[in-house]
Formats: sequence, structure tokens, C-alpha cells
Amino acid sequence: MSTLDKENTVLVNDEVALKEILTPLWARRWKIVFFTLLVSFSVAFYVSLLKPSYKATAILQIGSSKPANTLSIDDAFNESSASKEQIQTQYELLRSRKFAERVISQLNLVQHSEFNSGKYNDKISFFAEMGQRKKNPSIRDIVTDFLARLNISPISGTELVKITFSSYSPELSQKVANQVGVTYLQYQDEIHSASKETTSQWLVDQLEELGKKLEISEQSLQEYRENEGIVDIQGIVGLVSGQLSELTSEALKAAKLQDDLGVTYQEIQKNRLSFEKLLQMQEVHNESAFVLLKRNEEKAARKLNELAQRYGPKHPKRIAAQSELDSLERRMEAQILSVVTSIEKDYFNAVEKVNATEQRLAEAKKDYIRLSRLQNKFSQLSREVDTNKELYNNYLVRLKEADAMGNYKANFYVRFIDKAIMPTGQFAPNRTLAVMISFILAMVFISIVIIMRELLMDTLNSRRKLDNFNEAPILAVLPKIKASSSEKKEDAYSTDNRFTEAIRTLRTALLFNNEKAPPKVIAITSSVPNEGKSTVALHLARSFSEMEKVLLIEADMRHPTIAKNMNLNQHRPGLSNLLAKTHQINECIIRDKNVKLDILTSGISPANPLAFLSMKRFNMLIKVFGNFYDRIIIETPPVNAVSDAVIISKLVESVLYVVHGNRTKREQISSGLRMLKQVNAPIEGVVINHSENIDTDKYQNKYYNSRNNIIKLAARKRG
Repeated sequence: MSTLDKENTVLVNDEVALKEILTPLWARRWKIVFFTLLVSFSVAFYVSLLKPSYKATAILQIGSSKPANTLSIDDAFNESSASKEQIQTQYELLRSRKFAERVISQLNLVQHSEFNSGKYNDKISFFAEMGQRKKNPSIRDIVTDFLARLNISPISGTELVKITFSSYSPELSQKVANQVGVTYLQYQDEIHSASKETTSQWLVDQLEELGKKLEISEQSLQEYRENEGIVDIQGIVGLVSGQLSELTSEALKAAKLQDDLGVTYQEIQKNRLSFEKLLQMQEVHNESAFVLLKRNEEKAARKLNELAQRYGPKHPKRIAAQSELDSLERRMEAQILSVVTSIEKDYFNAVEKVNATEQRLAEAKKDYIRLSRLQNKFSQLSREVDTNKELYNNYLVRLKEADAMGNYKANFYVRFIDKAIMPTGQFAPNRTLAVMISFILAMVFISIVIIMRELLMDTLNSRRKLDNFNEAPILAVLPKIKASSSEKKEDAYSTDNRFTEAIRTLRTALLFNNEKAPPKVIAITSSVPNEGKSTVALHLARSFSEMEKVLLIEADMRHPTIAKNMNLNQHRPGLSNLLAKTHQINECIIRDKNVKLDILTSGISPANPLAFLSMKRFNMLIKVFGNFYDRIIIETPPVNAVSDAVIISKLVESVLYVVHGNRTKREQISSGLRMLKQVNAPIEGVVINHSENIDTDKYQNKYYNSRNNIIKLAARKRG
């Protein structure tokens, strides 16, 4: 299938689905119109009984000023935006019951006739008396009605709020709308006065308590100063801190010197008996006096060496040179001992200095710690004094500010923008609008009910449901046609051309079935009574009679209807009389004068119809009739009601199953077909009767709508 064909198929299905929805509405259009008009007239009548209502509106501005428990000049004269919650609180305040009771009391609305009479006018006394209240209502009795009439609506994006009141009296609606605004202004003044008094008293109490705390803290600070002898604690702590820093520096220097001299001292103690090793020490070797002696020794040694080369050991010059050299060596040894002794003294002095410095440092630390404790306690007492003094001064300033705000009027900036004026015309009830809305709603409601009922009905009342029905083939769909009373009296066959053509379609389906030969003996049954099987049998027999010789047998001896429909005597002899052998065939069969159709009615109803139908004589009668007639159509009782149709189905060649399109449930249809299939009945198919929602054929309706183009042929003479 191409894409275009698929799209066309979808469009066709959508059209069919829409028609399935709209067809029930068109079929029940007069019910819809009646229900809609009934509701509309009822609403119009009800609205006509209501009193006219008038509405008046006043506009207030509720500015943004921050509310608080205490008032200050900054809060009063500096603009600040109030939060949405605070503004919304004011709106809810205007809607509160307490506020409504206040307005009712001020205007004495308890005695007003507005709240003592009902909403109905005096056209009908019953309705006028029905809405009246008791004679002496209280404020609580009418506050609910008052709030229902009052509407507080903020204007979005602004600080404005509309106060609207509706009433049966235009004067009262104006008065109440304005009084609500006035009462709100008075309420704001009362809040300010109460807040100011509360704030002033609270500030006085707080100042008294803070004054006592300040006095106690100052006394504690002075006693501590006197007990500890503190004059300038900051200066003393500074001096001790400086001294502690100096002592720490000296202790570090003395410790370093001690460490340096300690190394030299240990070296001296180790080499004290060896002058050569002492001479190698840097502290001895670099001594200036020792360097000078070393030079003189070297000169004396060179001189002695020169004299030794020239003179002998006993020469006076050599002896003098030797004596000078020995004297220098002794002086060098003495100098070494002097340097070593000096180093030892310096070491011991350094040790003593370190000890003395550490002792002084420890004492300075003790003094600093003691003074720090004094300073901390002093600072704590001083801070307490300063804090109490600052709080006292701040509360004193607040008290002065609160006294200076005696003329400030409200926490919120509130004023009238527009006062309510007396309304000139009523706003309710809007009779035209009410009737129009009721008309539309009633029509929508009844339409939805009808559509939902049709969609939820478990019957074969739509093309979609027929397509999903697979238990038996659908042979034909017969439309629901109501013939006029004159047609019923004149001709039992008279009906709409659509029904006639649908019967002919059923006849064609029976004659031209490709699978088997056309059935000669046809039984027509249904699930339950009143599904139109008698009508279908009569019209199908008439349709076959246009071409051949046909016999219609009414085998429903429990509730026969064919004789009644054809205006015949219901007690005339028929099938039951033939089976009982009380009458002859020519006495029981009726021959229609207009068409080539013979009819065998049920006859007198027997006590046990099933026993009659189970006779071999009934089967023999059908075989005998088959020799004289081209087609035999037998109307049988409903399958689900009695078992007569099951017995008859074994004697025929084809069974047509008639179904009421709008009443018969799917379960009833399935049950009846199942009973027939259990006995292997030759079920030809299902005929949908009384169909309102299924359009059988648009072309057929258009083509056969007019009777003017139909040529009526004369009835064929019987052979």
C-alpha cells in the first residue's frame, strides 16, 4: 500500500469515528433540545425570583512601612519596603471575622433588613418566606453572609487594594465599602497607640534595670583597682614587657658566650700539661703579646745561631745570647699560662652571668604573668562597664525618640484613593448570561452523557464494534425506521426505502453466497424478545416473493406477532392447528393479495409449544411445503429465552440471527450463538436491526430517497 493510500485510510477511519460520535446526538436531537430548554427555562425562572444586587468599590493604598514591636525615628521616617508576607497579612486582616464583626457593629447591620430577608423577591410568597432569617439575629449569625458579600482584591503590581461589597441596596453597598476602609484606618491608629504605650513602658523598665547593672559594674571595677593598687596597668605591663624582652636577649647572648668559652675551656683542661699543644690553640697563638714574644724569640735564636758559628760555647757574647733566648722562652710560657688563666676566668664569669640572667628572667616572667592576670580582670570589668554604659545610652535615646513620635499615626502608610460611590445599575443577576450559560452547559452535559452511554454500551451499535465482531459474519445492517400510524393501519410492509434496500441487500447476500447453494428453508431467530425478528422475517419473505413463491411460517407460538401486525384475527387457525390435526392446510395458510406471499401464522398457543415443534409431523410439513414453495422462512422464538429455536435449527438449511443494534449485549449474542453452534446449527450470519449509529450506504440513501422515480409494477398473478 502506498503512502497516499495509507493517509486516505486514516482519514476515512477518522471520519467514521467522528460520525459514530455525532450520529447518536442527531438521533436523539429532540431529547437534547427538550432537556436543554427545560434546564434553560428552569434557570430563567429561578433567576427571575432573585433580588437585584448592587456592587460598590472603594480603593485603599496600603504603603510599605516596616512594623515592629518598638518604634524608632528611622523606622518612621525612612522608607523601607515591606515583605509580601506583611502586605498579605493586611489583606487577610481585612477578610477576617473579627474585622467583619467590628464593621457590622459600627453600622448596626444586625437590625438592617438586608440581612434579615432572603435573596428572593416578593413575586412568590413561598420563596420570599423561605430565605428569611430569625427575628433577632446576632453578629455571629450574619458575619458569614457579610464576608460572602465582601471582596478584598489587591491590584497586582501596586500598593492598592479594592474593597468591594455587594448588596440588594445600593446605599448599603456604598456605606459598607467606605466603612471597611475607615475601620481599617482606625485599627491602624489603635495599633500605633498600643505599640507606643507598650514601647515607652518597656523602655522605662529596661533603663531602670540597665542603670542598676551599670552602677554595680562601676563599683566592682573601682574596688578591684583599689585592692590591687592599680594606677596605670597598661604602662606597668609595658615596662615589664620591655624588661622581659631585654633580659631574654641578654640571656641568649650570655648562653652563646658560655657555649663558646666552654669549648675552649675543655680544650685547655685536656692539654694543660703540654705547652706545645697549648701553643697551637688559636686563642693563645693569636694573642698580641705572645706574637711579639714569638718574634723576639726568633730573632734571639737567629742571633745565637750566628754567634755559635763564630764563637765557642763559653764566649761571653754567645753566653749572653743564650741567656736572652732562655729569658724569652720563660716569658712565653708565662704568657701562655696568663692567657689560659684569663680564658678560664672568662668562662667562669660567663657561667655566673648566665645563671644570674636566667634568674632575673624567671622573676620578670612571674611579674609579667601576674600583671597579665591583673590586666585581664581589669579589662573584663572595664568592658562590662563600657557595655552597660552603651546599652543605657542607647535605650535612653530610644525612649526620647518614642516620646518624640507622638504624632506618628500608623505602622503602614494607609489612605483612601477612591471612596465608593452609589452604584446606578445592578450587576447581578445577569439573566441573559445565566440563561446562555445554562443552555450551553445543559447541551454539553446531555451530549456528553449520550456519547458516553453510546461508547460504553456493550452492543453492536457502531461500525468499529462490527469490525471487531468475529463470532459470525455480518450479513446486513437494517436502519431503525418508525412508520407513521396511518402506514401501520394500511400496510404492514410500509417502511422507509432505506430499510427496503437493506432487506434486499440481505436477500442478495443469501442468494449469491459463493461457498454454497442458496438456502431454501431459512430460520430467523434472536437472542432475546423484541429485537425485530418478526419484522425482519416478514419483510425478507416479501422481498423473496418479488421473484419466487415464498411461505412464511410463524413458529413462535409463545408470543406471536405476525397476525397482529397484519391486522388478522389472532385466534385464527395456524401452525399449532396443523400439528394438532384440527384443521386443513388451506384453512391455515393466508395468501397476501398484494404480493406473491403465503403466511402460516402460529395459530392458537398450545400449553407446550416445544412438544409440538419436536413432532415428526413438523419436519414432514416442512418437507411437504418444500415441494410447493421456492423459499420457506420460519420465524422462531429467541434462543436465550427458550430452546424452540435450537430444535427448529436442526430442520432448516440456514439460520439468520437478528440482533438489536442498540439493546442486545455482546454477552447475550455470544451466548445464543454458542448454543446454536453446540448443535451444529447452520448459522448463516448476523443481521443488525434497529441501527441508529451505523450509516449503511450514503449513495443508497441519496439514490432511493425520493419515491417519485420509482415505477410501481402490478402484482404478479399467482400460478
